[in-house]
Amino acid sequence: MFYLSKRGRLRHLVHACLAVSLTIPLAVQAQDNNPDDVEEVVVTGSYIRNSAFAEDTNVNTVSQADLFESGAASMANYIRDLSYTQNTNTVTNTLGSASGTQSGVGTRFNLRGLGENSTLQLVDGVRVIDQSINSSLPDIAIDRLEVVLDGGSATYGSDAVAGVVNIIPIKEFSGFRSRTYYQRDQESDFEEMNTAMLWGKTFNNGVSYVGAFDARTRTSLMQFERPREWTKDNGSSSSGNPGVWREVVGADDGLNLFGIHGGRQVTPSLVDPTCGTFNEGSPGHGQGAFPTPSGVLTNRGTICRFEYSGAQEYGPEETLYNAYNTLSWEPTDWLNLNLTLKNSVRLNDSRASPSTATSSNNRAVLLIRADHPANPFGVDVGPRSWRMITFMEDKGGRNTNFSHSRTPEATTGNNQLMLRAEYDLTDTWTGYSYYSAAEQKVNVNRETPHLGRMQLAFAGQGGATGDQYWNPFGTADSRAPGYIQGVTDNPPGLIDWINQSSTGDRSRDFLDIFETAATGDIFELPAGTVRMAAGFQWRDVEERDFAGPLSAIGHNYNVSVISTFDADTRFFSEAKAVFVEFEVPVLETVDLQLAARHEEFTTFGLAATTPKIAVRWEALPTLALRASWGESFLAPTPTQSRPFIRDENCAEIYSGTDKFLDVPMTGGTRCESGNPSLAPETSEIRNIGFTWQPTGDLDGLEISVDYQEIEYEDRIRTLTEQDTVAFTFQNFLNSAGITEDSYDATPGSSSRAAATAWFAANPDSGGSVVRLPDESVDRVFRQSQNISSVFIDLVDTKVSYSMGTDNWGTFNATLSTSFFLTYEYQGQFGGIVDALGNQNGGTGIVPPIPEFKSNLRINWFMDNQSASISANHWDDVKFDGRVYDNYSDGWIAPNTIEAETRVNAQYAIVLEDYFNSEFTVSAGITNLFDRRPQRLPILGGFESRLSTPWGRQFWMSIDWTPGG
Repeated sequence: MFYLSKRGRLRHLVHACLAVSLTIPLAVQAQDNNPDDVEEVVVTGSYIRNSAFAEDTNVNTVSQADLFESGAASMANYIRDLSYTQNTNTVTNTLGSASGTQSGVGTRFNLRGLGENSTLQLVDGVRVIDQSINSSLPDIAIDRLEVVLDGGSATYGSDAVAGVVNIIPIKEFSGFRSRTYYQRDQESDFEEMNTAMLWGKTFNNGVSYVGAFDARTRTSLMQFERPREWTKDNGSSSSGNPGVWREVVGADDGLNLFGIHGGRQVTPSLVDPTCGTFNEGSPGHGQGAFPTPSGVLTNRGTICRFEYSGAQEYGPEETLYNAYNTLSWEPTDWLNLNLTLKNSVRLNDSRASPSTATSSNNRAVLLIRADHPANPFGVDVGPRSWRMITFMEDKGGRNTNFSHSRTPEATTGNNQLMLRAEYDLTDTWTGYSYYSAAEQKVNVNRETPHLGRMQLAFAGQGGATGDQYWNPFGTADSRAPGYIQGVTDNPPGLIDWINQSSTGDRSRDFLDIFETAATGDIFELPAGTVRMAAGFQWRDVEERDFAGPLSAIGHNYNVSVISTFDADTRFFSEAKAVFVEFEVPVLETVDLQLAARHEEFTTFGLAATTPKIAVRWEALPTLALRASWGESFLAPTPTQSRPFIRDENCAEIYSGTDKFLDVPMTGGTRCESGNPSLAPETSEIRNIGFTWQPTGDLDGLEISVDYQEIEYEDRIRTLTEQDTVAFTFQNFLNSAGITEDSYDATPGSSSRAAATAWFAANPDSGGSVVRLPDESVDRVFRQSQNISSVFIDLVDTKVSYSMGTDNWGTFNATLSTSFFLTYEYQGQFGGIVDALGNQNGGTGIVPPIPEFKSNLRINWFMDNQSASISANHWDDVKFDGRVYDNYSDGWIAPNTIEAETRVNAQYAIVLEDYFNSEFTVSAGITNLFDRRPQRLPILGGFESRLSTPWGRQFWMSIDWTPGG
């Protein structure tokens, strides 16, 4: 078989692009355009130009002015409040919900709460490799966002199941503009700054250039800086330091370096004697200060609980640089050539728990001999629930303060080059061709505990001298009973010797696209001209992941040495598509739009054909009705569809509760692999609506209403450890004929005995869960599956009104609301579950779903002044999450997460001809009334998928245009 390398494919595609761009137009005679009286534009969701005041489909537009008037620090902050977005990731909350970690980094659109990967994001109609909204373009270079809310696979292909977001950049600009933005919260705990510039020039020879750059930075907001919310955070672990140990019997003699010790841990658990012994003078949980340094003895004296949330953050430290350059040349009146470059660099320095907990990997390797000078038990022991560092005083050459509580520092670079040619084929046909090459590279600075060095240090062979002991017990702290200076404390520098620092690539992905299309008139009907668009697209995705230096050789404390070692991986996905679209004028006031796309993923052997039908009826010059029906799909990623390897990508289980035993799963191991049998996700969306723009006494009013039905099936989800174990628990209940309410996890109960018998008959729970002899979770195997469906009925409304006055200026008011009539899902347990109005805290399939979400904004303009006030509201939801009162603080679960309304206000003045420049000075307050989230006894201390902990914020912005 003939094979082209990536570089070879790139060369051939560039040649093809240039050939199509130049040869075809030269073969036809260029003719003068005859523009209509009304300018025709292409709106996202169609390849055919249209001048109608209302589109065939449900499309929402967000302008640069909308962002500016909101006072939002970035587009990412702005989109969270849109009525049709749910669960937009802006708050960091480690393991804060059933849907997984919320990082607050790389915020993406999440239409209808159907998942970030269900919304296709474009920049100028072209796919991007990084879906982060802030990494797409400098905000100052964004002209508008167009959001298609009824799916778009018939036009754009895979990933558009929930909708499409197209970020339209500024392509023509002459002059220079700069913007400086600063924001801080009321308590001065964090701040955000942004400096941006936009410049451009249009020359007389048909050449125009636009460039933009912005640099933004924000400081971190730690949980302890929000004590009101933090004190409710149930961010604790059964794995701490001091920790819990077990006696090891049958261990091999000597030291099996980098290998398992050969023994087995036996019950009962042995709690470190220093647990809870030196907490005097240190506030405990719920008192608004640092966690107790020696832990808290809980679970009838079997767990030394560690409160890690003080080391967590609500907002990550981030610096982002964005550059945009576009050069256009119109050599003739029928040809336009464009070269666009987009580059971004995002630096994240996040903070988290100082070290990870022990897992089944560590238990099989780490051994403390009975003769270890600090061993308080007098027998060989191994860690059961323990972690290397917490907040104890550390004699290892560091202070265990929050400045050292960091996760790997990550640098994400994105680069995209696009060559585009637009040309006239005849007087009624135009065409375009483009080639886009994009790359994303993530580089991390890791600090990893070296498992072999930890073994040596436990055996008294550590450090540069090879004769130092590492004391993993509480007596390493000088405040602990039993501390002996020079004996139980850890030598300076030993912790740095155990940890190994490394810098290198974590991943590197590529996206190459070639697309060509033509659109124009095909024939006349009595009602008008039938128009057509047709085209071809080729996409190639390559995903590379790189193993860490220690993980690749099995020496990483945090991953599994007894499983398959991590290795560099490389996966591909190639897609080819043809698409066609027709616009048929049925009557003078009725247009029919037909679109279809056939897409083949040659790598996976998958194919999908997606149709869409839309109709627009201008019943009156001021009233347009629309209806559409379409199908969309989302193909699995190359990583999701990779071959299945059982013991792959193994790491520690951080949270979750084993319903069989009613104990935390912390300390187990989770492994995740691919599933080559995945099918595409599919959706069917039906939409009917209208837009009314009356005249006369109601001139200035516009009302838009859309009713929509969504059926989203075969959703690909990787179950969390909690969901995976819960699924096996449900299987057990079904087989035993027991209800969850009647199940008793107490050892010796009849239902617990039935569970023991079920474990014996199902040792690996169908390949998903492996348990230790004491029945606790040893390993959970996770795999992407087509496991869920979602069914939605909703109504979108938008009402705007503009009113001019003689003496008081102009007032504009806009109210947007999304009302959910139905939001149901089918999960891994089967049956239909009602998610509407619920927190949905027990599932990762859907987020919290308020019945409605609204955004109201009122603007005032008068001469050179303007002001606005906006209110963002979401309805209350039923609290259905599970509460664990691990410290017996008396936490009681509320019945409802109450509705929330946040108000923002801003004022701006334009100073014209000021020092031969124009200045626009704006200032405002975000969360004017300092509305704080409702405190809840869950991870994070509140429902971070709905609310934010930022509090009241003040901001100021200055725009400068010289020569104004």
